[in-house]
Amino acid sequence: MTNTGKDHYDTLLQEVQNEIAITQSQSKKRQDLISKVEKERGTKLLFYVTKLQYSLDYDDINLFGSMLSAMGETDNVELVIQSPGGNGLVAEKVTEMIRQYCRKTFRVIVPNLAKSAATMVALAADQIIMGVTSELGPIDPQIFIKQTGATQVVSAQSFLDAKSDLENKLQDAERKGEPTLHLVTQLSLIDPAFINYCQKNIDFALDFATKNLSRYMFKKKTDGSQLASTVAANLCGTGKYFLHGRTISAQTIKSSSELSPLNVVALDKEDPQWKALYELYLRAEVFLDMADAPNIRRGKLFESSNFSMYRNYPV
Repeated sequence: MTNTGKDHYDTLLQEVQNEIAITQSQSKKRQDLISKVEKERGTKLLFYVTKLQYSLDYDDINLFGSMLSAMGETDNVELVIQSPGGNGLVAEKVTEMIRQYCRKTFRVIVPNLAKSAATMVALAADQIIMGVTSELGPIDPQIFIKQTGATQVVSAQSFLDAKSDLENKLQDAERKGEPTLHLVTQLSLIDPAFINYCQKNIDFALDFATKNLSRYMFKKKTDGSQLASTVAANLCGTGKYFLHGRTISAQTIKSSSELSPLNVVALDKEDPQWKALYELYLRAEVFLDMADAPNIRRGKLFESSNFSMYRNYPV
């Protein structure tokens, strides 16, 4: 009589062991490549690669801390970041943590997307490295609201603009002697505390970008404070880009009078350094696309030459 239960167990155990072996093999391959790139670039290399539906959040802080602790203090740090953005306060915390371990130069490398709060991380670096596929994005804060039972994300500036527009229409109607009740009613529905909250989020983004650009990227420029304010206002305003996800490429930065002071190095697509960095990024993306179990997916990878961890998410 065949012991089907034991056979099934043995098969399952072999599958799990194979999956573990594959994962470990891939991690070692990536880490060996990271070590090679570190020697060529004279730096320590950190990877934070996420699938685009998973944003920068407070749960990332401990893993960043563990990765930095494993690295130890060093002169030069390069963070390869792929992220749709997320919590600006976490971006602030992460950049401060990296600075505690980086004695000299901190660079951010953008292989594909570093949007919103991830752009904020880039603005806190000494230099940003981009390529043909790279893009940053506006840093205007986004507010989560409930509307018709569904959660929506709306620019904080949009609420301020809507209030200002209603106030202007009310003043214009009063001047012309036209009916104003509908405008007064709409204005009364706007919560002053919520408007104040939106303004404070905008002020935070402006303050973060201005202070960090002045302190690091523009520290050697005589007009660094003014340049920092100009760049921050450009990236935080909705008038320039209209949509929060708008692409800001290296070419866009170089051709913009307001953004061109940013210390951006644009590597050619055939540059051996770019090819090596992009290969590592692609390997990380492929690794994340592999499932650990049904209804579970790998969402974020934290990796260096001596550290590798990832976060799983339910599908």
